Amino acid sequence: KSILIHSAAGGGGSMLVQMSKILGLGPVVGVVGSSAKVDEARSLGCDVVIDKSTQNLWEEAERAAPGGYKTVMDANGVSTMRQSYDHLAATGRLVVFGFHSNLPVGQAALNPLEWIRMAKRQADMPSFDPMDMVTSNKSVLGFNLSFFADEREVVSALFDQICEWLEEERLRVPRVTTMEMERIVEAHELIQSGKSVGKIVITT
Repeated sequence: KSILIHSAAGGGGSMLVQMSKILGLGPVVGVVGSSAKVDEARSLGCDVVIDKSTQNLWEEAERAAPGGYKTVMDANGVSTMRQSYDHLAATGRLVVFGFHSNLPVGQAALNPLEWIRMAKRQADMPSFDPMDMVTSNKSVLGFNLSFFADEREVVSALFDQICEWLEEERLRVPRVTTMEMERIVEAHELIQSGKSVGKIVITT
C-alpha cells in the first residue's frame, strides 16, 4: 500500500496525501522541492517527507519503502518519470498527471533557445516497454481532469465522495493564496519559483 507523491505540498499533491491517508495507504511518502514546504507536507499526513533540495530523492525513497511503491503519483515529467517507474513494486502503478519539468519557466520562456531545450526534453521522455511491463507487472496510467468532460457519471461519484470527506472534516482544502488581478505576473512568478504552497487564486 506504499505510495510516493511528488509535489506533496502543492494544490493537487496536498489532496492526494490526505486521500491516501483516508484510504489507509502507507507509508505515504511526500516529495517537496524546498525546505519551506516540509512542515506543510508533514501536517497533511505524510509519514515521510523527502526534501529534494537537500536530500537525495531516490536514496531516501528507497529507504522509506525498500520493496518499492504500489503507487507513484508524478506531475513532474521528464525529470523523474523514469525513476518513478523504476521504483514501483510488482503490480505497482505510475500515475502521470503533469509535465512540469518539461516546460520553460519565467523569463526563460521568451528565449528561443529555451524552446529548443524543451524539444530536447520532450525527446528525452521515457518510453515503457510493454514486455517489461508485463513481466514486471507494472502499469503506467495518464490522467488529466480537463478531458473528463464527458465522464459525468465517474466525476459525479468522485465529487460526491470528496464533498462527504470535507463535510466530515476528514479532508481539508489546501492552503489558498489570494492575489488581485493586478498581481497576476507576481502570481505566475510565485508558481514557477517552486516556493508556492497549495493553490493560488486570482480575484477580479
